Amino acid sequence: MRELTFFTSNQTKLAHARYLAEGQRVRIKGFRQRTYHAGYVEPRLSSRDEILTGSYESAKAQLAKAGFSEASHPFILEDTSVRIEALSHDGVEVPGVDVKFWMEEQTFARLDAALRNAGNDRRAVVRSDVLLHVPSAFRRVWRVDQPFLIFTGEQQGSIVEAEHRFDTNQLCPWLDNRSFNKWFVPDGHTLPFGALPIDDAYEVDFRRKSFGPLFDFFESRGFFDVPMTQLQLNFDDRPNIILSGYTCSGKTTASQRLARKFGYLHVEASDFMHLSYYYRHGYRDVASIGDFAEQALSQMPTIAAEKVVEYMQDHISDPIVISGFRSPLEVEFLRQAMKTHGRASTERFVGAKEEIRYARLQARARPGDNLTLDQFRERDRQQQRMGLDLISDLPDMLAIRNEGSLDAYLEQVDELAGGGSGLDLDIPKAISALDCVREVALQEAILIALLTVWENTESRKFYTTTEIAALISSVFRSIQPKHKDNVSRYFNQDFYAYYEISSAPSRGKRRYRLYNTGYGIAIKAIREVLNVVNSS
Repeated sequence: MRELTFFTSNQTKLAHARYLAEGQRVRIKGFRQRTYHAGYVEPRLSSRDEILTGSYESAKAQLAKAGFSEASHPFILEDTSVRIEALSHDGVEVPGVDVKFWMEEQTFARLDAALRNAGNDRRAVVRSDVLLHVPSAFRRVWRVDQPFLIFTGEQQGSIVEAEHRFDTNQLCPWLDNRSFNKWFVPDGHTLPFGALPIDDAYEVDFRRKSFGPLFDFFESRGFFDVPMTQLQLNFDDRPNIILSGYTCSGKTTASQRLARKFGYLHVEASDFMHLSYYYRHGYRDVASIGDFAEQALSQMPTIAAEKVVEYMQDHISDPIVISGFRSPLEVEFLRQAMKTHGRASTERFVGAKEEIRYARLQARARPGDNLTLDQFRERDRQQQRMGLDLISDLPDMLAIRNEGSLDAYLEQVDELAGGGSGLDLDIPKAISALDCVREVALQEAILIALLTVWENTESRKFYTTTEIAALISSVFRSIQPKHKDNVSRYFNQDFYAYYEISSAPSRGKRRYRLYNTGYGIAIKAIREVLNVVNSS
């Protein structure tokens, strides 16, 4: 999948662009995800052309400073502007490209009075301009002879007669009650853009109307990768495995067994729901993840499944076990997406009685698991509302029970991978063999270091970046130490489905530990590092 750098300091705008890119063969990444250098400087000017040109030159300078070549690295930036017809005159748009700063000083009462004094023409236009840097290496094949292209989208509408009261949409935070979106009613609607249902907002989305032509341009110029099929790749021919079931039914235990003993890559769907949350809201506690997930699965059913598929496509040759889907639409989405790559799946619904699952919940002591039985039952009901029971009724979804001994359950799990031919990875022994490793990438070092302190009780400790750097040094004794600043930079640049972040950081310091998906990729990482050692 192609990656496209987006120069923006606005987390919500970046989330909006990623949303618009869903279904496209492109992955939009913020500039800070690629480097710790600052984003571009956006000049505060009244001319749209001058702002776009000035921003473009600043972005190119930052690109060069970060060590990327402008001759081969396409990137985009976006500018939003507003024209209020009654207040604009002689070619001067109000508030124009200054809308962000204009909104900081504006009240609805003041705007309403200004409109009425000007004859109460309430028409307005919201415009989005996306600038695409065209690297010199691409110009001939793209049939473009200038350094950048601009794609423009406009949405006509009007300003509300009276203010509406509504909350910002948790799933689509660009549908907000703070920006001009709270006052702008698109043509054909009676509610402000920020208050529209997601599907209605998509049809009149001013940024969709600029990003759409951008994606069409990429498609027409052959920029997108052609999806690879099984025949083109060296696949492990074992089917992927999908495990569903209620909390504490045994999905994670089975998945980790398959990862250690049979080399499966474990993907936990709820980790990608957290990732979707972070991409929209950062680390802010805007809502509980359960409430966010329930709303997401009712309004955007494949929000986590799309991220899971994207991750699986990055690891397309590996056998993968996926746990934690809550909706049959997620399962069906993954089935269809992986058919493109010739990947079939074995599917099981793991069942256990309520009292057994509740006892396991109390024993594992995960943060947030200190629930009463009534609260536990409400969690089950919430998962039912998401559609979990319907998964068990899907064609090809067979039942597996986990109410007896652990050994009996693991025998059933082993059968999913073809029987007992695997060799369970001895993690402590594998870690002890890392002393002689002389080179390892930062992400692999972090993953493996946190794997060394993994505990199945889920009460394991969270670690600061300083402590993680020390862990790396204690595990990889023969490498150049990974500085604490580099570890901090890694976590600050992007969001990952690998790490759980402490909800109660000490003195403002974030602390991290592995998610289940992180455990899975850490097992893969340690195997790969040891393979290099053994082959040298």
